[in-house]
Amino acid sequence: MSDPDVLHRTELAAPGGRRLEASGVFHLRGAVYTVAFETPAGLATFLELFLAEADDSQVARLHLTPKGTGLPAANLRFQLNHTHRVAAAVLIAMDAAGRSHSWMTRGTAGRPGVTLAHDNWHPVETALPPESFITVADLRTVIGQWAFGETLPPPAVQWATVRDVGWF
Repeated sequence: MSDPDVLHRTELAAPGGRRLEASGVFHLRGAVYTVAFETPAGLATFLELFLAEADDSQVARLHLTPKGTGLPAANLRFQLNHTHRVAAAVLIAMDAAGRSHSWMTRGTAGRPGVTLAHDNWHPVETALPPESFITVADLRTVIGQWAFGETLPPPAVQWATVRDVGWF
């Protein structure tokens, strides 16, 4: 792992300078929701519910997609643990030149016996190390900066550059 490079939104793969739309797939109380975020206020309203009621056995998947393309320019995946109020995330972004950039959160909120992953289908292979754990409060800020901020990775927490995590 190394310190992350920074990618500006304008450097993401967005053909014709298309506006990036933030969306996500979330698990709440036995249901799966696909949500599009039009404003920071809309995101904050949804996060209030999600962070209180999330199925923390599931990984949330967020996408920044250039309008009208259907192909994400950046993806953020995270899992949280309600009991310990911790989370961890990975982020992949594709720049306009077709290069992939991958980051993982870095924090000091690791807890013994808590396991978080970035893929529900392969949780053992995609387990995130305790040094990637951040607080749920930090995660909330990260998501807001990811959806509407100017740079990736979001500056709310520290990030480490990691090898491609194998999905896009």
